Amino acid sequence: MNEHIEPERIVRVLAFALRHHPLRFGVALDDEGFAGLDELVIGIRFSHYDWATLDRHQVEDAIRGTDPGRFEVRGGLVRARYGHSVTLGSPGELRPPPAVLLHGTSADALATVRTTGLRPMNRAFVNLTSNPDYAALVVASKGGGVVIRVRAREAAAAGVEFFQANPHVWLCRSVSPEFLSRLPILSA
Repeated sequence: MNEHIEPERIVRVLAFALRHHPLRFGVALDDEGFAGLDELVIGIRFSHYDWATLDRHQVEDAIRGTDPGRFEVRGGLVRARYGHSVTLGSPGELRPPPAVLLHGTSADALATVRTTGLRPMNRAFVNLTSNPDYAALVVASKGGGVVIRVRAREAAAAGVEFFQANPHVWLCRSVSPEFLSRLPILSA
């Protein structure tokens, strides 16, 4: 019988492996960010010796318990849908965005954002959302900050490419300040 491993811990390790350091877990990502699920489970076992009994079913259960669309499992492969610092050939489906998207950031970053716009920083893409509650959660996870309103449809008309990672998360390479609200719409 398998020991109980908290699903939240499994999800954190999956996100780290699939978004930032796949080679540390002995897996390579394809252009869309997919890795073999069984190979990843083995890699996690080797990197976390106390998880020697981790199995595919525990990983799949942990994935099902996350925000829908955070991960995708398909044909024995798994990928994180957004938040990568590793370069991917295809970050998602290129689509026209909704009129407005949101981006949560720390209060300390606001002055820079107003001057230089949104940049990916330590990630491959800027992460945006159409879900205000999700944006508020992002701000809360940073210990407070602001949610910035992005006029995404206007930015797309000016040439910014938007990729839909899941039903509410969108990715882009950058957004200049002219498409950002002058004031944050939410403080947390």
